[in-house]
Amino acid sequence: MSNYVVVSGEQLFEAAIEGAKRKFNRSTDDYSVYERLFNEYYEIMLDDKTNKSACKRIRKQTKNCWKNANLCIELLMIHNHRAMQICESHARVYLMGIPHKVFDIPLEYYLMFEKQSQKSA
Repeated sequence: MSNYVVVSGEQLFEAAIEGAKRKFNRSTDDYSVYERLFNEYYEIMLDDKTNKSACKRIRKQTKNCWKNANLCIELLMIHNHRAMQICESHARVYLMGIPHKVFDIPLEYYLMFEKQSQKSA
């Protein structure tokens, strides 16, 4: 069973930036990495040759921008290490279907996303 939540691109970007600021994602201080990743994911989601009309409708509804789209993330784990030192607990997540693109977000963001997802289900 998958442990995923649906979140707006804008909210996810904010969470990823906050994770980077807290040094959970030590690999880069370049926040545009997340913009490129989320845009790539948006384009992958809308590259469905079998349902072009739905993709076109979504592009119109989101103004063809990942920030306005709903993105799915999956929880990989909750952990409390940063650079092999104990720190506040945070969530390691990845974009659903792209498990090799892992990033960490503050736990409070993940819990908020989880609650929002449950309400809309």
